[in-house]
Amino acid sequence: MTHPGLDRARVRDATLRLALPLARRVGDSHLIDDPELLAAFGKDESHVPPATPDLVLKAQSEAHVIAALQLAAEYGVPVVPRGAGTGKSGGAIPIVGGLVLDTTALNQVLDVDRHNLLAVVQPGLITGDFQAHLEGLGLFYPPDPNSLETCTLGGNAAHNAGGPRAFKYGVTRNYVMATRTALMGGDVLATGTRTIKRAAGYDLTSLLVGSEGTLGVFTELTLRLVVQPTHLSTLLICMGDEPAAGRAIAQIIAAGLVPRVLEFMDGTLVQVLREEGVSAIAPGTGALILAEIDGTSETQVEADTLELAERCEDAGALQVLMARHGAEREQLWAARRLLSEAIKSRGKYKVSEDIVVPRAAADELLQGLRALNEKHSALVAAYGHAGDGNFHVNILWDDPDYRPDAVVDDVFALVWSLRGTITGEHGVGLSKKAYLPKEQSAPLIDAQRRIKHALDPLGLLNPAKIFAP
Repeated sequence: MTHPGLDRARVRDATLRLALPLARRVGDSHLIDDPELLAAFGKDESHVPPATPDLVLKAQSEAHVIAALQLAAEYGVPVVPRGAGTGKSGGAIPIVGGLVLDTTALNQVLDVDRHNLLAVVQPGLITGDFQAHLEGLGLFYPPDPNSLETCTLGGNAAHNAGGPRAFKYGVTRNYVMATRTALMGGDVLATGTRTIKRAAGYDLTSLLVGSEGTLGVFTELTLRLVVQPTHLSTLLICMGDEPAAGRAIAQIIAAGLVPRVLEFMDGTLVQVLREEGVSAIAPGTGALILAEIDGTSETQVEADTLELAERCEDAGALQVLMARHGAEREQLWAARRLLSEAIKSRGKYKVSEDIVVPRAAADELLQGLRALNEKHSALVAAYGHAGDGNFHVNILWDDPDYRPDAVVDDVFALVWSLRGTITGEHGVGLSKKAYLPKEQSAPLIDAQRRIKHALDPLGLLNPAKIFAP
């Protein structure tokens, strides 16, 4: 059957015809077609408008995933894979309708190999639950997106999620050793190996990680683990202004220190936190740095903590607060955890973009963002993972008729001028696909389209994402 394209009526008709044979394969109880219930599967955490699917399958097994992809190919029905719906780029929104394939019931830890430091998991497992499970075994899975209490490991892999600990430990792609991935039509690829090194054939595992559900649907992930760090210290550093914070961060990196967390909050956000009653902020603070050092040697962690504090003091720190115990660390982390919700108080409407620039360009980025505050009738504020140059730029405004497109255009133009990229961990999805041709060349995009066509020749898997028509 030919691809139904973006014709919504044709997609709906094809999906209705798919429903009966799919029910025979997976059982009626796992399908949702009630319009009121379907609405919940048409949105995510992005600012992209929702779109209601025609049918939802809450898959209970790999066999269910295979059945859905086989029949959807036969009937020409678009399929949108979905985890917990915590994405920020509209990647799980069924913009053309069709079938949403919900994998959250596939949520088991299938194996933990302590000798080889790896685990085999299903894609619907909540990231925070997996980390807690490992902690009881003395093991550690470092990727820690901010939504770790609700997001799934499959969604993390689909978007190559990062988080505050990425500076030291890397992002999700660094931990996915192997996958079982179902393709449109029902074939299953077993990619990767359980070995640390591999050089046989193309690295399809790395290709699938970060492909945003447009190439295949994960049914199993083999993840690399590390030994749980036994010692940890946290520092909250109050700097007089943003340039001083930039100097401190540069000195930390130049000294060869690799904290597992090196977070930055700009002057606007410092004021927001003051208004929220955060008491740990010293008078005169114009920027904050949150740093965390871990390791298996108490002596080394202590030495690195003191050196990091000294580097910040050399750069003009107003105050350095240190914590080594759980309750104390949580107090210092409170400022960072408050940000996402607290900043909403500065505007009725908000758009958040995650951008990345070379670390040495961070100060230029912040100067440019301050200039945009003066240029536009919207508030522009930034925080993020300064250690790897990944900043979350928040655009806030009150006027319901205001459109932030011009601000976003200027933010991305600034990022490109600094040789950066428009997304570090949220993905392209729907929200950024119009900007991809401004960052990547036509031949590069064409090569990616050919890869998509090779694995999904009907173009039915998560259509209309990443690449503009």
